[in-house]
Amino acid sequence: MKTRNDNTGSILKLIKLPDLLSICNALLGFSAILFVLGGVNERVIKNALVLILVAAVVDGLDGMVARNIECSPLGKYLDSLADMVSFGVAPAIVAYVLLRNYLHVYDYAYAYVTLALCGAYVISGMLRLARFDAKPFFQKESFTKEKVHFEGLPITGSAIFLASFMLVFIELQLPSQLYPFLLIALMGILCGLMTSRIRYGNIRDKRVVIPVGIVFFMLFFFYKFFSLPFVYPTAVIFALTAFYICSPLILPNHKLQAPNSK
Repeated sequence: MKTRNDNTGSILKLIKLPDLLSICNALLGFSAILFVLGGVNERVIKNALVLILVAAVVDGLDGMVARNIECSPLGKYLDSLADMVSFGVAPAIVAYVLLRNYLHVYDYAYAYVTLALCGAYVISGMLRLARFDAKPFFQKESFTKEKVHFEGLPITGSAIFLASFMLVFIELQLPSQLYPFLLIALMGILCGLMTSRIRYGNIRDKRVVIPVGIVFFMLFFFYKFFSLPFVYPTAVIFALTAFYICSPLILPNHKLQAPNSK
């Protein structure tokens, strides 16, 4: 990855293509928040969740592009800030609105637990991103070194799993009696995984990102403009993300380390 150290002149002159993708990522997460704040119904929540999933695809493209063309000094920080908006704050707000305003969870115990878990999710995502950005200082690695594994569940994977779980529930119209408990429990598990030291493989590879991105954007196009059911691709996304979350149980940790790491 090439970087420029020129920090003079207008900030707009520093922005490169990967930075524009990070900005697009943040705007998608911000739009998801605006959707649920403007009024709550099934269509609004589905649109917000789809935007979070689209932001995840853009985030994957951002990482792929950044490894192949010139990057600005802003890139690393813009990427983390965008991820915080789209995969930390947005899923927590959508989950809170879904539980309180769509499923009408008014029980005081559930209400306080919901608020606490949504806040914990934001904090866990923040800590996960901060640890990722600070890792080179602890391990004396280069900022541009490609990582073969991540420590803790990536916030993007956590958001994809959470958003697809909520979307599958809404699409299938499942009974809502146990759903609040399942969603709250799931958020607690994701908080623990993001802040854990469990190693996850790096799947930001163009051989994965490009085909998945093309297929997902095609599905999004047909969903948005032709109102086709989105449950089947969402279920596939949910299953694949669940497999990734469980991958450390299948692949021993030593297989996820770089060949020359100690």
